[in-house]
Order: sequence, then C-alpha cells, then structure tokens
Amino acid sequence: MITKTINLYEYFGIEKPANARGDLAILNPGRFREYGIDRKRPAVLVMPGGGYQYTSEREAEPVAFKFLAQGYVPFILYYSVAPATYPQAFKESAMAMVYIRENAEELGVLPSKVSAIGFSAGGHLCGCLATLTGDSVLDFLGNKKPLAKPDACALMYPVITSGAKSHGGSIANISGGDKELMEFLSLEKRVSKDSVPAYMFATVNDGCVPCKNALLMACAYEENGVPFSLHILEKGTHGLSVNDVTSDTNKALQDRAPSTPVNYNDWINQLFTWLNERGFIPEN
Repeated sequence: MITKTINLYEYFGIEKPANARGDLAILNPGRFREYGIDRKRPAVLVMPGGGYQYTSEREAEPVAFKFLAQGYVPFILYYSVAPATYPQAFKESAMAMVYIRENAEELGVLPSKVSAIGFSAGGHLCGCLATLTGDSVLDFLGNKKPLAKPDACALMYPVITSGAKSHGGSIANISGGDKELMEFLSLEKRVSKDSVPAYMFATVNDGCVPCKNALLMACAYEENGVPFSLHILEKGTHGLSVNDVTSDTNKALQDRAPSTPVNYNDWINQLFTWLNERGFIPEN
C-alpha cells in the first residue's frame, strides 16, 4: 500500500487561510502484476465527524480500511474546523474531489465512480457535497467545478438540520453563530432534483444527533425524486463508527455492548451492496 498526504491548498496554488487545515490522506493499494497492472478501482472520500471542532480518528482510518478491503482507493479529508466557518471546509472537500478525479489515472481510480462518506458533522459536510456543489462559493474552481460533485454519498448519523432537532454545537461551529448562514446550512432545505444519491444511516437512541436529521433528509430526497436508501436502528449511541477493534478499545466495546444492537455493523455490507448496485466495483 502506498500512503501519502496532500496539502490541498498547495496543490491548487491557493494561499492557506488562517486556521485552515485541508489535508488529504491517500491510502492507495497500488496496482500489481498478479491481478492486473492496469486495474482501476472506485474511490471514496472519508470525512470524519467531530462537531466541526476536530476530526475524529475513529471515523477516519478504520472506515477507510473497510473500503480498502472492498477494492476501493480510500482518501481521508482532514478538513478545517472551528474557528474556521463555512465555506472553508466545504471548499476543501470540493478540492479533494477534484484532486481525486484529476489524478485518477495515476491513482488507479475510476473517475466516474468517486463516492463520499461522512459521519456526524462529517455527514453534514458530505451533505454539502451532495446538495451544494452548484453554489457560487465553488466558482474558484473554474471549469473544474463539476468535478467536485460525488457520484454517490453516505450520510452516517449525520448532522443535517439547523431547526428544532439540530445538533446545535455543529451548526454553531460551522456558521459562527450567523443566523442567516444557519438557515442556509439546514441541508434538508437545499435538496434538489440534482442532488447526489445517498445512503443514510442513524439510530433512534442517538442522544447527540437526533435521527430526525436523517429522516428530514430522506423526506427531502423523496420529495425531489432523488434515489436514497434509509436505515434507522432503534438502539445505538452516537459515534459508533465501525464498532470493532479497529475503531475502539476492547473495554469501550464491552462497556457499550448492552446499548449497541448486535446487527449494528450490518450497515457496512448494506452500504457496499447499495454501492455495488450502482456500479462501484473494481474493473478487471
């Protein structure tokens, strides 16, 4: 496996703003003669959660490894967080998508099969990619702007709304407390017929980000005729990530086992089945 990290601001020749991060980690499995030196794979951009305060390592590499095992080239975006506000992280996510497609040949990526997955606040950022890539804030990309739109996305216990069932901390951090921006970033109101097909997952017992967020997004998708697959479990606390030894200590897994459904990790195979049905499989 080949790993490296790209400074997206440096790659695009853009001056890095204060408090910005914008680092893209690449976990490239490489191409070897045994299974075809010219093999091309689907890609995924992983966006961890963290309330727009930090980027959770538990929702970064452990998630990327699941995709790696399914034949994907995974990328992890370490995006800017508070005190940085919208659209800084969104611009970085768009730059990451463009980078992946521009370098698809070198990376062994299928440029028409680039997905994105986000958890919690990262799910909000992923939702921005699903709904807002036509916005003027991405005009700095010029004729590369269409490359920023994913071909599919997964919104995992996502922050979506700024309304009554909002995760107030995430929305406050990304908006800087600006009321008009809060309203704009209530993503269930930004869905259109051109939004990206989405897999959505949440739990009823999530005491941090209410499952109403995913429900609101699913309803908006249905109203606009956009394909989606919605999965809501009764049990399960917030931030479970992949819920195994790659994302948690043995003690953490044991301590929360009574409140975690035995089928929680079914989302992993469900998501890959949904993506496979959309053509996200390696070529050759």
